[in-house]
Amino acid sequence: MRIIFLDTKPIRRGAQIFSHELSSFLKNQGVQTKRIYLYNNESSVSLSLNDEDEILSGDDKHPFEKYLTIHPFLLYQLMKSIKKFKPDIILLNGSKTLKYGALSKKLLSGNFKLVYRVIDSPVFWNTALLTKFYYKRIIVPLIDAAVGVSHASLKDMKELYSFSKPSTVIHRAVNFSAFANIDTKEKCRIDIGLSLEKKVLIFIGNLTSQKRPDRLIEIVKGIHSNYQNIHTLVLGDGPLREEVELIVKKEGLQSVFSFLGYHENVGSYITASDILLLTSDTEGLPGVVPETGFFEVPAVASNVGGVSECIKDGLSGFVIEKDQIDNFIKKTIYLLENDDVRNAFGISARELALKDFDISNISKQYSDFFTSL
Repeated sequence: MRIIFLDTKPIRRGAQIFSHELSSFLKNQGVQTKRIYLYNNESSVSLSLNDEDEILSGDDKHPFEKYLTIHPFLLYQLMKSIKKFKPDIILLNGSKTLKYGALSKKLLSGNFKLVYRVIDSPVFWNTALLTKFYYKRIIVPLIDAAVGVSHASLKDMKELYSFSKPSTVIHRAVNFSAFANIDTKEKCRIDIGLSLEKKVLIFIGNLTSQKRPDRLIEIVKGIHSNYQNIHTLVLGDGPLREEVELIVKKEGLQSVFSFLGYHENVGSYITASDILLLTSDTEGLPGVVPETGFFEVPAVASNVGGVSECIKDGLSGFVIEKDQIDNFIKKTIYLLENDDVRNAFGISARELALKDFDISNISKQYSDFFTSL
């Protein structure tokens, strides 16, 4: 089997990291794989590339992308790469890969199968009537199958686009073997410059509007007013970083936050932490939950998308309605003040992560689904 993994940029974000790791796992199982990225990554933190991987010369800010919705030369480049590799399957990792993949198949009259990996809720992202019409009538009909990262994301996609072709749910997964050589909590705290007496919250994600860093600040502010012995690690970057740091400064919370940017190896920071805060307005299935769960760090998270599929509410973490700030604060303080409960949640979170979200098991599910197509 020959598979192209089509993605937007080789950036270290959850969806891209998973696609990158999945292609490596399948390659190790004898599958011929190739990763193609439409656009270059402006960030300094990028995914590692193999010789066969390819970054096309797209510019996602080009006027053609905005007004034509597609750049003809970029489409030509992609079609040329597809013809050369001769794939059986092209896995479209959401976002702009859908239209480029679909139009490539239309113009090439290819006999390869296009598989849409539904990484988030299209209902949340495609609110404009013209956009919904464009995808429902032109793009999605050219797609042969779909894989939802959660039951919630697949359900939204099928209902929005009236999609009835082969589909399945295969959860987002983590390569836990990458965390094999992490130091002790004490050593990680020393390296970061935090004492063992501190209670440490962690936020991992892109600093964009859908991740709601403003909600994070409001929650941390409320926790700090009741429980001052805390510190918050923010791992991630994005267009809102400058604005978020300014809000933290205006709220007088500089000593409570550390903005650390993107990191290739997040294990040490998770080990140093006590609770994950996830404050998003939308999620497919957040990989940070099983990731932190592996380190026995429970989550307090918004009840959006597939969050309830990776957290057992009241057993491995808490799932909170996204606008219930007071409940976020209350549940987080409860875990901070009750070490036994927090530790028990952490053990349950690790068991759940290893059972349902190990990439070695998930890659087999993908292989079986691709073979069935």
